Amino acid sequence: LFRSYQEVVRSVFMSTSSNASGSSRKQTMKDFQEEVSNLYTNIRLFEKGAKLFSDETQTALAKHMLKTTCTDITNLIFNFLAGDFMMAVEDYTSITSDARKKLLGKVQEETRAPLSKLHMSLNGKSLEDFLTCLDSAADACGIMMKKGDKKKERQVVFQHRQALIEQLKITEDPALVLHLTSVLLFQLSTHCMLHAPGRCVPQIITFLNTKVPEDQHILLVKFQHLVVTQLIGQTKKMGEGDEDTAENQALEEAETVRKELQELSASIKDLVLRSRKSSLTEE
Repeated sequence: LFRSYQEVVRSVFMSTSSNASGSSRKQTMKDFQEEVSNLYTNIRLFEKGAKLFSDETQTALAKHMLKTTCTDITNLIFNFLAGDFMMAVEDYTSITSDARKKLLGKVQEETRAPLSKLHMSLNGKSLEDFLTCLDSAADACGIMMKKGDKKKERQVVFQHRQALIEQLKITEDPALVLHLTSVLLFQLSTHCMLHAPGRCVPQIITFLNTKVPEDQHILLVKFQHLVVTQLIGQTKKMGEGDEDTAENQALEEAETVRKELQELSASIKDLVLRSRKSSLTEE
């Protein structure tokens, strides 16, 4: 349901962390190391945000990051090494688990073990384990990962927020509006970035209960309820063939929910856009 959010986040990564990659993806070592370092900084910053939640939510966030951003940096490294075997692809984000296994059979013995551990860590549920494996694999492959300094980190956080805000401005889909608004309110209130799947949006909204004014939180919860109602209605519509009377009633209810969402959407976006204006004034 939140695939569009994933597309938004990936476009943010490509615009804010992948300064060097040209259309041919023929990167120099310096360009490659810069891209790896930027993705590494993103993961570290997302990890910082995840640690503000309960253990159960942290695990869900970690699994999500392992499937997305952590897989991206792993594929970036594997694709760079694949160039030595004429196996590199133009878009490293398309590399599959099987493709990584195939490459592992070709690399030198001393790099195979740490790369295998990195590959396997993507199936775990610990970001710390992944980052340990990533450090070992980078060392074995001679990849220098710059640990982001405070100035660099502040720049990444700012760029990430701005990119999500620009997406929020043009988004019409209520579920995506809720997702982006929740993540942005989290960042505005904690100064931490967050990379979350749609199923964690309720936990983010609960977290925000003590971070935003009560009237804003009530509005957010109301919008969340309407989004869930709409999504449930869409699922029923696809799965059932009701009698005419029940179907007409369902259509009327769906239209009422759609209108309410449309009316509230601008107010929900303003929770972020107004906060941004006031924070800029304070700065």
